[in-house]
Amino acid sequence: MDPHLRILQVNVGHGADAQDLLLQSMAQWSINIAAIAEPYVHRFLGPAWETDLDGTAALVHGTAAGTPPLAVVARGRGCVAAIVGDIAVVAAYFTPNRNLTEFEQWLAQLAVVVDACRPHPVLVLGDFNAWSQAWGSLRTNPRGRALENWAERFGLVLLNRGAVATFVTARGSSIVDISFACPSLARRVQGWRVVVGEETGSDHRYIRFDVSAPTDGAPVRPAPPEPRWALKRLDRDLLLEAAIVQAWAPAPDRPVDVDDEAQWFREAMTRVCDAAMPRAQPNTARRQVYWWSPEIARLRQACVTARRQWSRFRRGRRRPEDAAAREAELLAGYRVAKRTLQAAIKRAKSEARREMLETLERDPWGRPYRMVRGKMRPWAPPLTRCLQPELLERVVGSLFPTRVVEHTPPQMAPPTALEAPNVDDDDVPEVTGVELRVAVLRLKAKNTAPGPDGIPGRAWVLALVDEALEPRLRGFFSACLERGQFPKLWRTGKLVLIRKEGRPADSPSAYRPIVLLDEVCKLFERVIARRLVKHLVMVGPDLADNQYGFRQGRSTVDAIMRVKALAEEAVSRGEVVLAVSLDIANAFNTMPWSCIREALVYHEVPLYLRRIVGAYLSERAVVYPSRTGLGRREMSCGVPQGSVLGPLLWNIGYDWVLRGAFLDGVAVVCYADDTLVTARGKTHHEATLRATAGVAQVVERIRRLGLEVALHKSEALFFHGLRRKPPEGSSLTVGGTRIGIEPSIKYLGLVLDGRWDFGYHFRGLVPKLVGAARALARLLPNMKGPDDSCRRLYSGVVRSMALYGCPVWAGALKASNVAILRRPQRMLAIRIIRGYRTISFEAASLLAGTPPWDLEARALAALYQWRKEAQELGRCPEIREIDDRKSQLRQVIIGEWRERLGQPSAGHAVIAAVRPVMEDWLERRHGTLSYRLTQVITGKGCFGDHLCLIRKEPTPECHHCDGQTVDTALHTLAECPAWVEQRRDLVAAIGVGVLSLDSLIAAIVRSESAWNSAVSFCEQVMLAKETAERDRERFRTLPARQARARARQRRSLRRRRSQNDLRPP
Repeated sequence: MDPHLRILQVNVGHGADAQDLLLQSMAQWSINIAAIAEPYVHRFLGPAWETDLDGTAALVHGTAAGTPPLAVVARGRGCVAAIVGDIAVVAAYFTPNRNLTEFEQWLAQLAVVVDACRPHPVLVLGDFNAWSQAWGSLRTNPRGRALENWAERFGLVLLNRGAVATFVTARGSSIVDISFACPSLARRVQGWRVVVGEETGSDHRYIRFDVSAPTDGAPVRPAPPEPRWALKRLDRDLLLEAAIVQAWAPAPDRPVDVDDEAQWFREAMTRVCDAAMPRAQPNTARRQVYWWSPEIARLRQACVTARRQWSRFRRGRRRPEDAAAREAELLAGYRVAKRTLQAAIKRAKSEARREMLETLERDPWGRPYRMVRGKMRPWAPPLTRCLQPELLERVVGSLFPTRVVEHTPPQMAPPTALEAPNVDDDDVPEVTGVELRVAVLRLKAKNTAPGPDGIPGRAWVLALVDEALEPRLRGFFSACLERGQFPKLWRTGKLVLIRKEGRPADSPSAYRPIVLLDEVCKLFERVIARRLVKHLVMVGPDLADNQYGFRQGRSTVDAIMRVKALAEEAVSRGEVVLAVSLDIANAFNTMPWSCIREALVYHEVPLYLRRIVGAYLSERAVVYPSRTGLGRREMSCGVPQGSVLGPLLWNIGYDWVLRGAFLDGVAVVCYADDTLVTARGKTHHEATLRATAGVAQVVERIRRLGLEVALHKSEALFFHGLRRKPPEGSSLTVGGTRIGIEPSIKYLGLVLDGRWDFGYHFRGLVPKLVGAARALARLLPNMKGPDDSCRRLYSGVVRSMALYGCPVWAGALKASNVAILRRPQRMLAIRIIRGYRTISFEAASLLAGTPPWDLEARALAALYQWRKEAQELGRCPEIREIDDRKSQLRQVIIGEWRERLGQPSAGHAVIAAVRPVMEDWLERRHGTLSYRLTQVITGKGCFGDHLCLIRKEPTPECHHCDGQTVDTALHTLAECPAWVEQRRDLVAAIGVGVLSLDSLIAAIVRSESAWNSAVSFCEQVMLAKETAERDRERFRTLPARQARARARQRRSLRRRRSQNDLRPP
């Protein structure tokens, strides 16, 4: 990692083109962090941007190699601060349109933001619009004196050097972009300069400088490179041939040493991967943005040349007689060059966006989708390599604590007095081909990052087919089971830290640890886990019935439904239920291994499985790249997050907590470590007393396992009946910690409330659904764009978000909640049919063929209940039965939908035309709605009545008729004499007597050729109408044209805002 940080500072003046050029300059100069004043459209800048509260200052996280992560620490009005590596950077802006008093008040607010950065060394960069001779201005104004005093009071050092103007216009120039640093950081600043010979697109110039690494810091030593392959260039045939060649190597029936055999497999698969695909090159950031081209670079240079000629002429001492005219000519030449550059950038971005959208049909989940959904981040080095060594050591030490003395587990008495017979070593079942193939299929279904060996899972999937390496690997797994040995090589994982939002960057709780293991290790873990689960289910004793996490056939919905059943049963008896959720601190990484071994004995697990698990849980370690090389941390407890066997072992070890003899009226429901304690009572006081005792008992059992409960994070909620709301300020105290009773709690992805109304849940769901719908809508333009299947796929993404947990809340849907679900569904239905935004929900959803989500929620709840009833009878429905049941429920949905459409609130004409042939419309296998066909069907488009409604036309009359006829969709389709010839062809093609919307819909549903004829008619007629409307717009009177030009400008601004996220990396 480069020890220097490259910093860029500029004011882009709210200009889109200036911001585009800024991004190119950042890529070209490998800038790590940029401080921006007056950014363009701050709300849609993406995850790499952090803005202040007003959107007038921003910090941009660069994509250059070695850029440390950026963590915001404070935001104010006109200022934002973030930690970058070992320093803090503050971006600031203050407008020149306010008085001195307001400026001093703003400086006081800026001081608070700077204080929040302590104890990190601070950079303060911004456009202060203040003049002072201290930074090269000709004079000092009151603002300049105030800023000087403020910087002196905080001990900040001025970084500006020389008297080069940072702000240049035709009216003059000044120095208003200022850089400050604390003294310790100022000594590390190198090469501060104003960049003169570069076009910025605004009136401000770039400021560049570097910040060197601290001299007393630990030396940066790169960790050894990890093996990585370019998986996209994999040759499947070559890989299979290379695997067969490796299989020819002589192999013993049973390996002499399991560690040597594991090393052989790693080396053999490395040779196989090298033969089938090239090694991946180190990640390097691009030196240009996606729309950049040599032509734009030439135009930018021409712009720089024209500006230099103009500025030099202005500074010249000898002024000829025609100086004013010459200066105006040079200024005009510069402005022409600038406009040419801006137009070229606009064309290049439009072309790049068009090419990007064309990729959606080939890969709907590709880069465009990941960008708009915020799932794509610029490449950055591993977080462990960016953290300071002291902080990294503290974080890793906290996440993976060391147990000096092994924890003594509680006595887990067997359920019977009989001792479970131990399985002799000779009776260890061989690993069968079926077991290995099942494990390979599970590996094939996942696309996870590889472990320390770098060998991707896809390579293992291909290498184990056609009896290539499979026999030797099965023999190896069998030998490990017989000897109770787990290869040491596989007990070392690669640690990856993931930053949690909203937590201090210097706190260990701000990082989530993921341990990446070798894929072959996961194959072996799947074999072991499958045998463990089989024993628990068929022999037992099994895990507690109230544990729902990481168990086949159980889900979060099952856990919530159990809580709901407990609450509703108590409420029906006139009681109340107090639910308390417990948070176990660092649960998976602190489970003592001794507790897992003791629990395996309780569950009468065969001896050979206990031995292999014991070997799996010994001498484990994690490795990670750091600034000082490759770090290593030995593990003495916990199960790796990211493994296959870990969650099952955690469930086995934690199961003792759930087997306790709890108080009467107290119950526990678990999903992995998410533990919910419920207590019922006839009064709130009685339920609180029981809950206090029950939670204390559960906490005590958890602590006896060697785990800790973060009681300060616990939440509590009363489930109650009508007029049984708990008193205000209710709480319970456990272990000296007060737990407040709230009106709602979040549990397993749903926000629960006391009456199971889910009002809090749906109110919190609105911004997520609308945000996702808007983001995906940017990929679905009316003209061109992806096809119908891709549009429906994206609609399904938001639908799955909306319907999560619907078996729990479907029965409690209120009109307000239904309205919440309609909003995002309508947005995506309009994108499916390529229609105008004014189309009603009923019409859009019917044309798109997407039933109302509230009806689908009820159908899914009915399907869930049917499957649960079958499972309770000991029967697992087959796939064919499930499909039949789904078909029956779909017919129920359509029936209820048809009945609801009998009294629509809007879109009457469309619904009246489609409803008689509704089943045919929904089940058709031909025809997709085009932009212009949708206009004719919905009446929303280039028609006089619609244009008049949206104030684009003064009257609704038809401009293609001689009379004063109102121009509607029906008039265009069946009456307007201007389209007689096209109408004659349409009538002949679809075979109807009287052309109307009803007859048109009935005809195109029956026949694909009729559909194509209707599309052809609409394309010809509507294109002609749109062309005529644009011509009328061009020749309107000047005031009307100016008003419409301003309206178009506003619409263009909105479009550019919405498209701003569609920037390929």
